[in-house]
Amino acid sequence: MTNIYIVYLLLSTFVVFLMFYSRLNVFVKALALSATILLGLLTQAHYILQLGKPIEKYPSDEFVYVHHMSEVDKIYVWIWTNEAGNRLHVIPYNQDTAEELQKGKEKQQKGSTQKGKFSKAKDGSNNPGLMIDTWKGPKNLNNK
Repeated sequence: MTNIYIVYLLLSTFVVFLMFYSRLNVFVKALALSATILLGLLTQAHYILQLGKPIEKYPSDEFVYVHHMSEVDKIYVWIWTNEAGNRLHVIPYNQDTAEELQKGKEKQQKGSTQKGKFSKAKDGSNNPGLMIDTWKGPKNLNNK
């Protein structure tokens, strides 16, 4: 989010520079300034709405299973990866996936950190297979 503010500040500075030193028509200058302000407000509103929103797709890489919650038509899966940290994914409900996640949850409650990975569907459906197993990661992360 900080990067967005920095880019917006640079763009605004450029437009103000344009307003003072350009030989363009006053109407064009006013339009450029108005467009910059509108762009900044819309970008900020968009990112405030999107921050914290669950990702509506299957995790693409290997992940550490944190928690899940099943509903009638979807499953919320909380995962952790080295690259992205904690993320919440929403995936379509599938009985096999729900059972595999439940097994991982039970093993995790016994003290064994679980890793997982969704693989491509073997039967041609849109539901990829899930494999969850004990995670043998770095000791400092495994003890959390």
